[in-house]
Amino acid sequence: MSLVVTKAHTKMDSTKYQELLAKYLKGECTEAEQLLLEQWYESLDSEVELPNQNEKKKLLAHNWEVLASQTVRSAPLRKWYQQPYWAAAAAIIIALGLGWLLLKPAPSAISTFKQQLTSLETPLVEHTNTSSKNEQITLADGSRVTLHPQSRLSYPKDFVGTKREVILEGEAFFEVQKNPQKPFLVYSNHLTTKVLGTSFLVKAYAHDKNTTVAVRTGKVSVYATKSVLSTAESAKDANPEAVVLTPNQQVTYVETENKLVKTLVEKPAILIPLEETPSFAFQKAPLSTIIAAFEKTYGIDIVYDEALMSHCLITTTLEQENLYDNLTIICKLLNASYEVVDTQVVIKGAGCQ
Repeated sequence: MSLVVTKAHTKMDSTKYQELLAKYLKGECTEAEQLLLEQWYESLDSEVELPNQNEKKKLLAHNWEVLASQTVRSAPLRKWYQQPYWAAAAAIIIALGLGWLLLKPAPSAISTFKQQLTSLETPLVEHTNTSSKNEQITLADGSRVTLHPQSRLSYPKDFVGTKREVILEGEAFFEVQKNPQKPFLVYSNHLTTKVLGTSFLVKAYAHDKNTTVAVRTGKVSVYATKSVLSTAESAKDANPEAVVLTPNQQVTYVETENKLVKTLVEKPAILIPLEETPSFAFQKAPLSTIIAAFEKTYGIDIVYDEALMSHCLITTTLEQENLYDNLTIICKLLNASYEVVDTQVVIKGAGCQ
């Protein structure tokens, strides 16, 4: 069954189209005929209702191939020295070339970054974790990467130039050696992370529509990958807009909404040495004392109405490992509630008499 699409109301039938195509291939079309030819071809795209864009592209490519081949066969036979042989070749090139352009998928961010890195003088190493356990990788600069299962890390054997660049597909925890003169960049499908020296987690699986960067120590800048690519392509010196993250903060690229969402990590870590951690045993302690202990331990801003809750005294003993559990306990004692807004915790309540 032919896949060439026609409709009763089409302004120009395939026979007329073939005649114009033959003239076009021989360079004999007038400007008006060429415009008509191009408009008719473009109209095919709008007249076909297909379930997805790939099917539409395949159909349009096939239209070119079938009609071009019919034109070549229907042309009168001539000896090769009477008719330039490039006419037939051009028909094939147009059919195949346009089909290739229509069917060829747009290059992914990952493939683009790999192409950039492989152009460097140093070889590019690819390591895939096919096991069920995390694997440790030590890079040329001494930075360590904990690669999660079903994840791939691509990196140069040696870091040359002014940057240290790696590509992640999947999930990995990075502990980067400090080097202010040579920033460390992690490229993933949706996010690009830039650091000088810190520890952070990147979660960027190909099947996941969201990509997340969570910071354990230090400070990182995170960009939407497409903004990094557009900046590089336009040769601008200015950096694209970045989200700056500090410990216990994370940013997620939400593909369905095409935006970056900054918030706190799911389980904030203790950021100070154990010997410096304040006691979480409170005896008739004002709320301000408890909040100060939380902020010092986790490095997170906690907002509440100090005037309204200045008379609240609390007696309790808390575990240090889980900030959110501790906040839940405190809020129950105060008949209050809390929510995470951006990278802050906001406590709301009626206060104490």
